[in-house]
Amino acid sequence: MAVLSGKCLCGEISYETDAEPAVVANCHCTDCRAATGAAYATLMFVPRDKVTIRGETKTFTHASESGSTMTKHFCPTCGSPMFTENTAREGVLGLRGGNVEQTDKVKPMRNVFLSSKIPSTPLDPDLPGDQKMPG
Repeated sequence: MAVLSGKCLCGEISYETDAEPAVVANCHCTDCRAATGAAYATLMFVPRDKVTIRGETKTFTHASESGSTMTKHFCPTCGSPMFTENTAREGVLGLRGGNVEQTDKVKPMRNVFLSSKIPSTPLDPDLPGDQKMPG
């Protein structure tokens, strides 16, 4: 049985993994906000080679603030954001918390990029935060 599984809105793209996320973070950077259309993106980071993906995603690649290359994966039919990859973290896939079926596992450990947070976005006072992406 998968530890985590998920799918896009139309069901064309799905995934499963037996890996527990190493990090779960709410990212408030302007790129994540634009890519998701939400106030922040919740990302669950797992080893890429531990994820089985069904279906073919479309991708969009761009440079991050730090200069690394970011690749956003999304469903070509419904447009749901699915995964993210960063060349600064080779072999790691960021699963989008919004399409994880095991909602009890979506437990953010920290907030990142608080420097670009929408001012009205409420924060969990028990979560540590970083103004940018930690090293």
